Order: sequence, then C-alpha cells, then structure tokens
Amino acid sequence: GMFMDTSTIQLVFVPIMIPVANALGIDMIHFGLVVTFNMMVGLSTPPFGMLLFITSGISGTPLKGVMKEIIWPLVVMLIVLVLITYIPEITLFLPRAAGLI
Repeated sequence: GMFMDTSTIQLVFVPIMIPVANALGIDMIHFGLVVTFNMMVGLSTPPFGMLLFITSGISGTPLKGVMKEIIWPLVVMLIVLVLITYIPEITLFLPRAAGLI
C-alpha cells in the first residue's frame, strides 16, 4: 500500500491473489479483511501515505506534524494486522456465530 495505490491493488493484485488464497484454503471473508486492513496501513504509512496528505491539507497541519502523530496509531495498526492475519478466528468469529459461514 505504501508503494502502490489502493485502486491498483484492488484491480490488479487482488484478482491474482484470490485463486492463490482459495488454493491455500484461506476463507474469503478473512482474505478480504486482511487485504483491506493492509491497504489502510499502507495509506497511513509515511512518506507516501495519501491519508497523511489529506489530513495535512484538511487540518492545515504541516506534513511533518501529521507524520509525528501517526507513529503510535501505526504501531497499533501493525499489531492488529499481525493478529488478524495469523489468528483468523478473530475475524471469523462473528460470521460463524451468525451462521454466514
């Protein structure tokens, strides 16, 4: 997400990876959530994260100040990303409880 725009990821990368995920037995709900969260982290990662530029422009805060404030939320997002990637039950608990899968 830091090097590639999210629309490119959705149009090029995801259709290539769906058959790979199916072949590996990865649930599509889990796959979609991990991809979406990865794109969110990429949009928030300095120095190319588009959300940083948008936040800076809307708030009138210099980009350096926005980058300084995103560090701890980014650490939390990366920890959550690792958790939802390697413990699929976190993301699949509610769909399973509702009988969707």
